[in-house]
Amino acid sequence: MTVVQKASVSNSACLLPSGSLHFQLPANSPARVLHQVRTLKSPTRGMLRKTLGMSQPSVTRHVRALIDAGLVEEREVTHDGERVGRPHATLGLDGRHMVTWGIHVGVRTTVLTINDGAGRLIREHELNIPVALTPMAEVLDHIAHHLREMGEGLPAPVSVGAAVSAHIDRNGIVTSPEYNWDEVDIAAELSYRLGHPVHVGSGAAAMAAQELLSAPLNGEDPGSTLYFYAREVVNHAWIVNGAVHRPHSGSTTTAFHDLARGTGLEHEEVHPLSGLATVAAARQAGIKAHSYRDLVHVSKTNPAARRFIDARNELLVDALTLVLDIVDPAALVLAGEAFVIDRVGLRNIVSQVRARRATSQLRISLAGPAVTRDAARLTGVYPLWADPLLT
Repeated sequence: MTVVQKASVSNSACLLPSGSLHFQLPANSPARVLHQVRTLKSPTRGMLRKTLGMSQPSVTRHVRALIDAGLVEEREVTHDGERVGRPHATLGLDGRHMVTWGIHVGVRTTVLTINDGAGRLIREHELNIPVALTPMAEVLDHIAHHLREMGEGLPAPVSVGAAVSAHIDRNGIVTSPEYNWDEVDIAAELSYRLGHPVHVGSGAAAMAAQELLSAPLNGEDPGSTLYFYAREVVNHAWIVNGAVHRPHSGSTTTAFHDLARGTGLEHEEVHPLSGLATVAAARQAGIKAHSYRDLVHVSKTNPAARRFIDARNELLVDALTLVLDIVDPAALVLAGEAFVIDRVGLRNIVSQVRARRATSQLRISLAGPAVTRDAARLTGVYPLWADPLLT
């Protein structure tokens, strides 16, 4: 592995000294105001005062600072003829002159995004890179080359973020059999190649943060949520007390491997609950499938293929039930290929989880289909949103 000098990063509240992201609800006043402008419908200064509990002078000061920074703009709203009095002004997002870069590195697919300061997508590109079969340096060189090409003709990024679907520790170090990486400091490696400080985080955490940061602040506890992602890599994240839990060791959960023993889906090199393990077991049994999507398609006419998928789904239910029983969250969000492309299996999983939990209080929902793109986008723009007036 190439050893490089780690780039310096901000001391913002959202970052550890290493540049590892910690997603949470905004803590400082300008960030809270920006969050409300992002999430409220037609926000006004009065709405900001009411929802944030700030004084009028404070709201005026923070809004003016965000306008001067180019992140917020004032929009005049005219009357419809039925109302009397002066028109009132609403606030909206600006940030059009700012650029952020976001990356999501998956086992087979890497998503690159360029966004503006409001998080709006400007450019997007998808790279099909088999990470485990490609030298780490070559993978990151490829990513950096394409991202620089995408940024041609645009301003330099004000922030760059990278998310990985593999497990990552609290210092941003990735050790993953699925990636064939050992103690890779991805922030330092990408910072060296891109010439910009790079902040890194867990892809599952970024997906969970998308849920956390999509609703206005209202002074109430946002509740706890388990975000469970299953594709080539299986990972999960907790939303609790207004923050996404940050992993400490970054290691694969050994309990999931214990669940798989004796099921025929055990695998030494990949997560036993992953699509890769299921496809490997099916291929060993003579079923021709190159990917989990292929296996789901084959299962429509091949009962043997369906049995492998059902075996994986039973393991997913076991894992979900175990974790839900321990922490007892208010909501469960299911994300990733395992749930999106197999709707028959999804219905069975939800039914079994509800039956085992024996409660109707758990809210279960399915994440959107573009979660990896959204994770890349959010990882890029989040440092700006968390500390919008940082200079």
